[in-house]
Amino acid sequence: MSLFKLIPAWVHGVADFGSAFFLIAVALIVGGSAGAVGTGVAVGLTLIVVSLLTDYPLGVVRVIPFVVHSAGDYLGALLLIAAPFVVGFRESDGGLAAVYVAAGVALIAVSLLTNYQDEAATAPAGAAGRTE
Repeated sequence: MSLFKLIPAWVHGVADFGSAFFLIAVALIVGGSAGAVGTGVAVGLTLIVVSLLTDYPLGVVRVIPFVVHSAGDYLGALLLIAAPFVVGFRESDGGLAAVYVAAGVALIAVSLLTNYQDEAATAPAGAAGRTE
């Protein structure tokens, strides 16, 4: 579900992989409790795997429909926002907690702006927009 279809599938894919590597890097560089670091690494790795399996321009093994991917985006965002409170590192690792909450909010924003029905998402490379 998106409110405005402003972001094409390929831009969403770039954001997916960029966010995944960002979450992993920040968690490993900043460090902290096992729960705080584990959250960033686990969510980041999950995002990489799901993105590689999504039927969109940056997907490699395209088995997850892009529309289904959108549900995962919202779930991942909620996990990022809830993790500091549920896992219990909100106070002990406040910096990572703030990063995860901000990343979750950003993921919701990107999801609300993504065109999950983008025809280029499932078209063969170079075929989008052809009228032959």
